[in-house]
Amino acid sequence: MSTTLEDFIAHARKKGMDHSTIRMLLLSSGWKEKEIAQALSSEGLDMEVPTPPDVGGAREAFLHLLSFAALYTMVISLIILFFQYINRAFPDVTESMYSQNQDFSGIRMSMAAIIVAFPLLLWMSRLIHKDIVSHPQKAWSGIRRWLTYITLFVAASTLMVNLITLVFSLLEGELSVRFLLKVAVVFILAGATFTYYFLSLKTAVSKTKSLNKKFFGFTSSVIGLAVVWGILIVGSPATGRQQKFDDARLSDLRQIQSTIFSIVYDDRTPKDPTEVEHPVLPIPKTLDEVLDKALYQLPNIHDPETGIQYDYTIIDSSHFELCATFNFLLQERFDIFWNHPVGKYCYQFDTKQRKY
Repeated sequence: MSTTLEDFIAHARKKGMDHSTIRMLLLSSGWKEKEIAQALSSEGLDMEVPTPPDVGGAREAFLHLLSFAALYTMVISLIILFFQYINRAFPDVTESMYSQNQDFSGIRMSMAAIIVAFPLLLWMSRLIHKDIVSHPQKAWSGIRRWLTYITLFVAASTLMVNLITLVFSLLEGELSVRFLLKVAVVFILAGATFTYYFLSLKTAVSKTKSLNKKFFGFTSSVIGLAVVWGILIVGSPATGRQQKFDDARLSDLRQIQSTIFSIVYDDRTPKDPTEVEHPVLPIPKTLDEVLDKALYQLPNIHDPETGIQYDYTIIDSSHFELCATFNFLLQERFDIFWNHPVGKYCYQFDTKQRKY
C-alpha cells in the first residue's frame, strides 16, 4: 500500500472528511477503486484482508507452471534413464542393431535434464510453500488445483496403462526380467508422484513441510542413484570428450577410404551400369595426394586430438591400410568391420572389393 495514500487518508480524517468525500477526491485524482478500498479498510483492521483462493496473480501462475514443468521433465527423464540402464544390463537378443555411442548420448541427455530440473523443482516448491504458509488460502488456488489434478490424472493413467501392459504380457506368457524391471520403475516413479500430490491436497498446511521432506528425500535418493549409475557407465565429461575423438577418427578414416576408392575407380568418368566395376587408376601414394585428387569432399587426414597425420601404407597394387590410435574399445553388433581395440589399430582395404 502506498504510504502517500495512507498519509492522505489519515490527514483527511483529521480534517473531518467522511468516507465518501475522501473516496471521491481519490478517484478524481486517478486512484483505483481497489487501492482506495484497501487503504480505507486497513485503518481499523488488525489483520490483512483475506484473498479469495482463485485470486493468485501472474506470479503464482508462473511458480506453479514452472514447478510442474520441472516435475514432468524430471520424472520422464528418470524413466528414460532407468530404461537405458535396464537395456544395457539385460540386452534384448531380438534387437539386431545396437549403438553404444547413441546409448551414451541418451544417458547424458537424461542426466542433464535431471540435473537442471530437480534443483529447479526444489526451488519452486520452496517458494510456493512459503507463499502458502504466509497465505493459507493459496493452498486452494485455482491454478494449483488444476495443475495438481492434471498431474494426478496423468500419474493415474500411467499406472493404469502400466498395469494393463503387465497383465497382458502375463497372459501372453512374455514376461522377462527386463520387462518386469521397467514396469517396476514406472510403478515406483508414477506411484510416488501420485501419492505425494494426492496427499498434498488432503494435508493441512501446517503438516505439508513434513510431507515435502519425505517426498524430496525419496526423490533425492532416486536421483542420486540414477546420476551415480550414469557416471559409472558413461564416465566423466573428460571421458566423453575422449570418446568423441574416437568418433571423429572413425569418421575421418571412413571418408579417406571412400575418397581413395573414388579416385581409384575414377568416379568422374561415366560408367556403363551393365559392366562390373574395376579399378582403373593406381592407389594414391600419400594422404596429401589423396587431398589433391579428391573428387567430392576434402577428407581430414590429421588426428583430431594430436594433429598428427594418420598412418597410411600401400601394401601392394590393390591393397592399402589406414591406422589410428583409439582411446576406447569399440565392439558394435553391426558394421563390425569398423570395430577396434584400445590403442593403435590398422584397417586394411582391397580396392577390388569396393563395399565396406
